[in-house]
Amino acid sequence: MRSDQRIVTPQRIELVRLGAVGAASIQGSAKDRWTALIRRGALFLLLVALPTVSCAIYFFAIAAPRYESEVKFVVRSPATSAANQLGGLVQGTSVLRSSDDAYIVQEYILSRDAMNSLIDSAGLMDAFERPEADFLWRYPPLVFQPTAERLYKHYLKFVSVDYDHSTGVATLKVQAFRPDDARTIAEALVQRSEALINSLNQRSGADAIASALDEVKTAERRAHEALDAVTDFRNRMKTIDPSQSSLATFNTIASLSLATAEANATLTDVEKETPGGPQVAALKHKIDALQQQIGVERLKLAGSSDSLAPQVAEYEGLVLNQTFAEKAFMSALATLESARIDALKQRVFVEPITTANLPDYAAYPYRIGWTLGIFGIAFMTWRIVRTFVEDTLAHVGG
Repeated sequence: MRSDQRIVTPQRIELVRLGAVGAASIQGSAKDRWTALIRRGALFLLLVALPTVSCAIYFFAIAAPRYESEVKFVVRSPATSAANQLGGLVQGTSVLRSSDDAYIVQEYILSRDAMNSLIDSAGLMDAFERPEADFLWRYPPLVFQPTAERLYKHYLKFVSVDYDHSTGVATLKVQAFRPDDARTIAEALVQRSEALINSLNQRSGADAIASALDEVKTAERRAHEALDAVTDFRNRMKTIDPSQSSLATFNTIASLSLATAEANATLTDVEKETPGGPQVAALKHKIDALQQQIGVERLKLAGSSDSLAPQVAEYEGLVLNQTFAEKAFMSALATLESARIDALKQRVFVEPITTANLPDYAAYPYRIGWTLGIFGIAFMTWRIVRTFVEDTLAHVGG
């Protein structure tokens, strides 16, 4: 009996010990499941539910509707050459689009000068400070101090302009919290752009006229200088036209040569009839005198410092300079007149295709789109984080 008891008693003790371990393991597994469920639920609430609900609350309950007004316009310039006119006929218009000026208008609309002009005349600050605006889109911001740089960045959120180079059409879009504000700002920007183009036209015309006028003054001064040089030459040489004097000398030489020839012919006849007559000596004396005079006249043309040849060359050079100066002066006058005519014409102008519309529904914000987008991003983030956490816990437990 004692030996049996010794054998049975340890078995009972062993049975009780096994039951306790089983119960503890069952309780531990249940606790782990609840912990995992709580952890997953906390992660879902933190990473999915909270961002999505917050986004939905903002967009559906807080975000103010923003209305958008749109204007389409082109910047055109008249065709000034035959090729441009032919291109204008092909395009069905007498003007051509100017891409460079369109880019100028685009940069002006997005500039601080345009913003400041809207503040002064179009009530831009009132449009930014409407009571229906939400805290994220109202200016000045709630946290930061209002500055000129923050105002400019805020302005760029509401105004955009896009230029299509293929069609030459620029599209201006303006957002505001009220439809009237959007249309007013859009119309004001188009008017400011047209005023900018007009000022560029006036400045360009004024510069062209000033440049042409300076050229006229320069050409006139050169023409007077050339004329004064011709006058000084005439006074110095005491002759109006050396070329005319040389022509007279040529005629004199021709006449003397003719007289010499006639005297030689007469001398030949007289020597045949009366070789020793008194007329022979007289004729020879006459011929010598004529030849000497011809030599003197030739020296007047060339061969000495006082001859007409260098005078004619100098005079012709002065006359040539005078002719060029007069032609340059006339050309400068024609250019000035053309610049004045062009200044009266508008060479570049803004041509609206559509007027600024009055929006009747809010184009922004995209409430459903933003909410679904935030939910999708949050859900994917939650899946990634949950997988990472479960893999980490499994690795630690193993």
